[in-house]
Amino acid sequence: MKRLTTNESLAYITHLNNVLEQAGIACVIKNAQLSGALGEIPFLECLPELWVVSDRNLDRAKELLAELEKPLPDLPEWRCGSCKELNEPQFGACWNCGKATAPD
Repeated sequence: MKRLTTNESLAYITHLNNVLEQAGIACVIKNAQLSGALGEIPFLECLPELWVVSDRNLDRAKELLAELEKPLPDLPEWRCGSCKELNEPQFGACWNCGKATAPD
């Protein structure tokens, strides 16, 4: 078992765990309950850690997490084919009329 990453946010570590589990990589979160021990235990020893269960999955897990860190491409706004409303790129359906019109 190898440690993959550490972060101050348990929510973020849990998100990474979910992404890796979805890809079939078994993981374990350590120190999830240690935030209450801050002050009694050094800060860095209380941080949530994400560990990969099988060492052979470590490289693949690192690749997947690196993909998450890449910035999203800049996509153009798109115009709805139904109501002609201009939509931001993150919308898969028109915010105005709700028609699921993907950009061309």
